[in-house]
Amino acid sequence: MKKLALGVFLFVFGFGWAPSAQMSGELIEVSFTDPIAGLPQMDKPSAQANGVDNALITLIDSAQKTLDIAVYRLTAQPVITALQRACARSVTVRIVTDQASVEEFFSEYSQLQSFPCVTLKTDMSADARERFDHTMHHKFAVIDGRTVWTGSLNWAEREITLDANSALVLRHERLAQIFTAEFEEMFLKDRFGQQKFDGKVFTQLRTYPVGSATVGVYFTPSGAPQKIVRDAIRTAQKSIKIAMFYFTDDLVMAELAAAHARGVQIDAVWDFRGWERFEDSEIDDALRLGIGVVDALPGLVHHKFAVIDDKIVLTGSTNWSDSGFFSNDENLLVIESPEIARQFAQHFERLKRDALQYDRTPTLPPRVTVRHYNTQDVLARIEWRPHRERSVDFYELCRAKESFGPCERVYSQIPSNHRYFIDEDVQPGQQWFYRMRGSVNGQLTEWSNEFALTVQAPFCPIVGAREECDCDDKIDNDGDRSTDCDDLDCKAKTKCLGPQWRENNRERVVLGLTPTQTLEAQPERFIEKLVTTEFTVVATTVQGSVIRLQSDRDFANHLSVIIFKSYEPRFRGLGVDPASFYTKKKIRVIGEFSQYQGQPQIIVRSPWQIEPVP
Repeated sequence: MKKLALGVFLFVFGFGWAPSAQMSGELIEVSFTDPIAGLPQMDKPSAQANGVDNALITLIDSAQKTLDIAVYRLTAQPVITALQRACARSVTVRIVTDQASVEEFFSEYSQLQSFPCVTLKTDMSADARERFDHTMHHKFAVIDGRTVWTGSLNWAEREITLDANSALVLRHERLAQIFTAEFEEMFLKDRFGQQKFDGKVFTQLRTYPVGSATVGVYFTPSGAPQKIVRDAIRTAQKSIKIAMFYFTDDLVMAELAAAHARGVQIDAVWDFRGWERFEDSEIDDALRLGIGVVDALPGLVHHKFAVIDDKIVLTGSTNWSDSGFFSNDENLLVIESPEIARQFAQHFERLKRDALQYDRTPTLPPRVTVRHYNTQDVLARIEWRPHRERSVDFYELCRAKESFGPCERVYSQIPSNHRYFIDEDVQPGQQWFYRMRGSVNGQLTEWSNEFALTVQAPFCPIVGAREECDCDDKIDNDGDRSTDCDDLDCKAKTKCLGPQWRENNRERVVLGLTPTQTLEAQPERFIEKLVTTEFTVVATTVQGSVIRLQSDRDFANHLSVIIFKSYEPRFRGLGVDPASFYTKKKIRVIGEFSQYQGQPQIIVRSPWQIEPVP
């Protein structure tokens, strides 16, 4: 019997071997979604799912008695249909999910609750008590008390086909019992998140042989997952490979830095949106050390795995974050198996190769982001992943009324250092389909994948209400110290029509290059618009929380680029010190033009917004 290489787990927590009564038929099956297979247009859902959806449905269809499901999101219609078939077989289905998902996808969850064999609870089930600051983030199921499905995959169609995810099937009765115990803490006892800190489930844990592998299972927060991850990194002698969605834990970053310093080869694929979204992301520090690349998928790298020394895999639902380690309902698996490590490493290399190829090859079609968090009422926001090493000359954006249909409108000459576009020439309630292409040396690339969205109308109070939009560009019109509707949704200087939407077809993006002198001379024309301009940085000053790139010594009357220090790690993550790097250089900058106490400025939040000009 093999001993787990991470012996510190056994020593610290007193884990021992407890072989199951029956070894035959016990094994681990690993599968991965493959969104790369759908590129460039992401129009091959079966290839992108890579059999993961079929494996899940087959497992559900195999259930004869019970299905216990704890999953953050359960909205995929084929999975819901499989659960309906389970009801026809008189299978008892118990489901725990996150309240926020139920509220967002009310129709799908209502359908589930209509099935006679289904009992569904959320993390707000217990007498509507005040919810703890946590998320029910599990993605596991126990089938007939004998088999476990787990991993990073939520049961939603977009996540199955657009995101990079992994799933594992564990055919082991004792592990199934452990997952069932965690499930019943939530389903029967209404204990979620930090309510489970007394460790009642954790004390039942063991590390088990499963076929030729060994598996340790840890639940958050009582299972000390942060310590498990840190201890695992400390054991690394040769290599660590990481694929991670959110990474904000500074102690884990410190362990990676220490491993890097002692010569461990560390590589990573970091999710682009997970990096861009959080100011406190540790990915900046990792990139500064030369650890990893930023992914290039239209969807997410939703993984939470690491491969250590090509023989140990950390995986599950747990992001390396404070909420993942200390607040949410999560699971973390530690698997010792060179074969399983090989499968994870192989998938990792595919993601890494894709990111590097995309960054180095501007002739590849752009990749429009299909999973982002910057949705806005009244207008359409389209984002894409820029090429990091070699850029296109400019972008061209197509808006169509049907999927991959003829372009109803084309926005051309979008500068290469843009990474999003805001289309204001749309009406709420209409669905639009966007795709784009780049121009390189006079040649247009193929069209990208498509992003479809229906523009939402803002929520505005009824006419005559005290909070009615009056659109005078004041933050607090009625003096109640609350932000008024126009500033949240109508965006000021626009007309609010009852419970309705604004009337404004002016484009917010100023295409092409706008001379700095024009911005300074006619600031009223460009306020709150996205502009692109060029100037030589004559001086860089640092004062308080602000880094100022000046186009002239007299910054009171001449344009400056403002970088708040809270965004400085984003630049340093790329090896750029914004307080010194741009001085005496000519730069091209894109951003929203504004004035502060009469001083013209563009606020920059990302290094993508500034490009040195040769």
